[in-house]
Amino acid sequence: MEYTGAVLTDGVFNKLKELIYELSGIYFGEQKKYLLETRLSKRLSVLNLSNFDDYYNYLKYSPEKTGEVKELLNSVTTNETSFFRDMPQLEVFVDILKQVVQTAGKNAYKKKIRIWSAACSTGEEPYTVGILIKENFPSFALNFELIGSDISTQVLDSANKGIYGSYTLRNVSPEILKKYFVQIDDDLYGIKDEIKKMASFRNVNLIDAKDVKKLNEFDVVLCRNVIIYFDAESKKKAITNIYESLKKGGYLFLGHSESLHSITSLFKLVGLGKTPLYRKE
Repeated sequence: MEYTGAVLTDGVFNKLKELIYELSGIYFGEQKKYLLETRLSKRLSVLNLSNFDDYYNYLKYSPEKTGEVKELLNSVTTNETSFFRDMPQLEVFVDILKQVVQTAGKNAYKKKIRIWSAACSTGEEPYTVGILIKENFPSFALNFELIGSDISTQVLDSANKGIYGSYTLRNVSPEILKKYFVQIDDDLYGIKDEIKKMASFRNVNLIDAKDVKKLNEFDVVLCRNVIIYFDAESKKKAITNIYESLKKGGYLFLGHSESLHSITSLFKLVGLGKTPLYRKE
């Protein structure tokens, strides 16, 4: 059967959005019904299903539902990112890393300084961090450990490959491009192994405490432009889980339009100017 275009009814939309929320904390409001219909239409075609009600039942009751849930989350997550996104924030980030290294003193050479890029999408952020470390701590780079995580297995596959088009590299200077990337063809570049080997990637759901507990003892967490996709309850779950993953005195970076105001009082606000910056007391 060739897929001809099913319509997402209000009833099935409500069931699907509740399931997506339960699984990921991502909330689809009424205004995003058509977006969800568009994104999931391909899954109906792949599974040879004629309507969205059948697709919902497949997600709930099929023996193959575990694999399809991963495809569902791959389909509904937003993955817009780029290298060196929001440079003023990254300048503050480098300043914080310098403080972390200075505070650690001689112990910095004995224990890894751990950084987590939460919801890292296709890997641009952790690789950007790797480049910043190489540029600012050239003799100390091996003492950093970078973890990137995402709920989507699809984007993590791309992150592990480390191959990027010119659009996501638009903020990269010619000098940095030449130094840390290999040109594959006219529009594709691969990140060099010296940066690639600095980062590892994990499949993590930020609202799942058991999932996040696999990651812990971080000095810095970058969670930029992530919680804007969550409602209040999911934001609280995600931020509480991140809090538990940080070392005492560790730092949390949010996106410039994000805030923990009315979400939690666990963190101390230590910077607003260029970036919302919070510290675990």
